[in-house]
Amino acid sequence: MPQNKSTLIRLRTIDSCLRRRYKKWTLEDLRQACEDALYDMEGIDYVSKRTTQRDIELMRGDKLGYFAPIVVKDRKYYMYSDPDYSITDMPLTQHDIAELRSAMDIISHFRGFKGMKGAEDILTRLQDRIEQQDEHDQVVFIETNTRLKGLNFLGQLYDHIIRKEPILVCYQSFKSDREHRFHVSPYILKEFNNRWFLICYRSKPAEVLTLALDRMVSVRRDDNGTFIKNTFFNPKTYFDEMVGVTRGVDSQTIQVVLRFDENQAPYVLTKPLHCSQKVMERHEDGSVTISIRVVWNLELERLLIGYAEHLEVISPRQLRQRIRNKFLMAYSAYKTK
Repeated sequence: MPQNKSTLIRLRTIDSCLRRRYKKWTLEDLRQACEDALYDMEGIDYVSKRTTQRDIELMRGDKLGYFAPIVVKDRKYYMYSDPDYSITDMPLTQHDIAELRSAMDIISHFRGFKGMKGAEDILTRLQDRIEQQDEHDQVVFIETNTRLKGLNFLGQLYDHIIRKEPILVCYQSFKSDREHRFHVSPYILKEFNNRWFLICYRSKPAEVLTLALDRMVSVRRDDNGTFIKNTFFNPKTYFDEMVGVTRGVDSQTIQVVLRFDENQAPYVLTKPLHCSQKVMERHEDGSVTISIRVVWNLELERLLIGYAEHLEVISPRQLRQRIRNKFLMAYSAYKTK
């Protein structure tokens, strides 16, 4: 891409001139046209002849990938040898296609945001343009589940957050046999373990809520409500102190000490459980003791239980006892009668 806006304006001006074939364009004509365009758009009142010459060479060359077929007729007049050429109608290069393919493979997994006006149409047209250039087999796969309930609310919630609008959410948790109505101010959308959550605030009673999108029945703007600005937590650090999405605003972090056996140690060392992870000791048998500083929540417990026999919770004592009890309960379900 051109290095700055002025360069882009000049190149597009030269291109526009050369496409008007009814006029013969001298170097001075092109320089003057660029000067007029820059003055109108940027307030720049001078373009040198040398700058125009460099711009023409830039268009002719491969630095920007234009390879513009600019020729000089009668040693004086500049023109395109191909009457249909324009730098605005450039075909995609193989490198461009490769870059766009990678981007589209990733973007396609987030089409739950199709409620954003125009986004779905833009993505579809862009993907169609890429596919026209060459055949493409998907090579990037991201874990996702398009059949999840609540994905249809993503775009709508996103718009309400951006516009800072209060909303009314009809919600039915797994533990309730009826719907509840929440008048809330929405702040954050968070994905965890292939589920989406809304972090929001309600004033009566005053609390920060974490609502799962798959338990939402309906969402609409609360025309009688007032959006309350988030002064309760820092969105940039709110999730840094925990695993998952569930915590109280005033929850304190604790140090959790864990020992992983030789089978799991390499995986935990190369993919830390949390950004706060520190290695406390490497043992001769290949096991490793680490520590993390996090909020104690349900997601943390489930993460630890997932390591089963490969993990021993060293401290805190209360967490060690809770994980132990859960394993004992699980064992009782498998005991042979």
